[in-house]
Amino acid sequence: MKYKSLIQLIIFILIIFLLIIFFKIFFNKDLNLSTKKKFENSEIIEKEVDKNISTGAENVILNLEYKSSDALGNEYVIKSKSAESDLKNLNLLKLIDVSAIVYLQDKEPIYIYSDFAKHDKISFDTKFYENVVIKHSDLNISSENLDLMYEKNLVNLYNIKKAFYQKSQLIADKITLNILTRDLSINMYKNDTKIKILYK
Repeated sequence: MKYKSLIQLIIFILIIFLLIIFFKIFFNKDLNLSTKKKFENSEIIEKEVDKNISTGAENVILNLEYKSSDALGNEYVIKSKSAESDLKNLNLLKLIDVSAIVYLQDKEPIYIYSDFAKHDKISFDTKFYENVVIKHSDLNISSENLDLMYEKNLVNLYNIKKAFYQKSQLIADKITLNILTRDLSINMYKNDTKIKILYK
């Protein structure tokens, strides 16, 4: 009788052990893929590339177009007239004369323009700077900096020059948006300066 109970116990433990291994291999792998690789499809298109021109410490790519999409169906397209690859960090590109379009699922696209941007090819984080313009339906913003941080799901817009929505104007220095939670933070650099909303 003890021998039968021992065999049943061993079989029971073996089944539990195999189930744990099964779940670790198949379900944990899917979780890692979805968290590590948010962007399922991404491609870099180089149009009319005149060989990679070496200029000292940088490589120049002409007419760069970068497309990616995330698991939620949102698409991102970034174009630049030229891009310089940093030889110290090959994952970073300095984009020159930049335009970007963010196609959000079931919403109107967001258009972004800037003189320059730093783009990380691994994390997809992009920092637009100098003469940044953002247009989205009735929203029109001009600033000096816009950081899209995909891994942290944050958008930081700072050094704001003008921000208009329909007939109202927002006067603020910095706006931070969490893409997932939709939490919005509007701030001024100086604590004694107030945020203003002007209606026309």
